Amino acid sequence: MALMGLQQGVKAKCRHCNNEALASEFRMHYDYKMMVCPNCFKGDKNKSAVENKVIFPGASTKPKENVVPKAPGWDKEDEYLERYQRQRKEKDLAAFKKIPGTSQVMYTCVSCKYLFKYDPFRKMPQACPYCDAVIPRVNTFNLL
Repeated sequence: MALMGLQQGVKAKCRHCNNEALASEFRMHYDYKMMVCPNCFKGDKNKSAVENKVIFPGASTKPKENVVPKAPGWDKEDEYLERYQRQRKEKDLAAFKKIPGTSQVMYTCVSCKYLFKYDPFRKMPQACPYCDAVIPRVNTFNLL
């Protein structure tokens, strides 16, 4: 019975939420700048904090934002086109630079500006090693 606990692995306490998790599951978090448990890395801690927050009568639950009113005749098609244009612009910001003599490219992450090597043929790494953001697709035809 005592050996069952050893087979599961070593547990460690998260410095962000004070919950215990397997030490092998801890990851470096970009915003917190420390190793955190899987729950904190996914952001579950923030969701539970919002749910437990006491709301006073008459208080607004949404943060105040400067929302630009849409023009008359704005429909779902216009919303789709705006979202597509935003994604296209984000894709253009992705900086892939070929490394001479190798099949790898240097990639600058769009969200955190971290510079790292990326292999587009093996698609490794699958996400940014620093902030875990998704890497956009690369046209490998141009890299040959």
